[in-house]
Amino acid sequence: MVGSNLVRYQAGILTVIVALIAITPLCGLLFDCGCTWPWSGLESHCNIHDGQAVHQCPWCVSTIAGVLSVGLAVLVGFLLAVKSTNNGSDMRGSALANGHHEAALSGIIKRFLVGMFGFVSVAVVTGWLSGVIQGYPYFVLINEWPF
Repeated sequence: MVGSNLVRYQAGILTVIVALIAITPLCGLLFDCGCTWPWSGLESHCNIHDGQAVHQCPWCVSTIAGVLSVGLAVLVGFLLAVKSTNNGSDMRGSALANGHHEAALSGIIKRFLVGMFGFVSVAVVTGWLSGVIQGYPYFVLINEWPF
């Protein structure tokens, strides 16, 4: 059981780390605001730094929208990555005990991918809501809201 928990929490921690690295470029993709990877300037190119911008990035300009959206997305990703399967077919714990590191690595990767899917899904939905509520005119290839 210890091996199974180790795999779960390794996947959860990996999901959180990658999500926190990926959130700024995801912001740039969702809102076309200029946010990018940490090693490429992070938010330094975001339109929140442009005093002439008519509309500013909904996550960067609103602490509440940003923290709630990002926090919820990261939390959901983590929880999905560490979720117990309890279906009897979770052999990762015994695989670790028997020295089968390939099975453990496979379990981490599967859990990580599920966690990242949850993270991106929640980030997209909360990003869309943030944009609609704040009247931001751009969202992933949509130049103007249809309503």
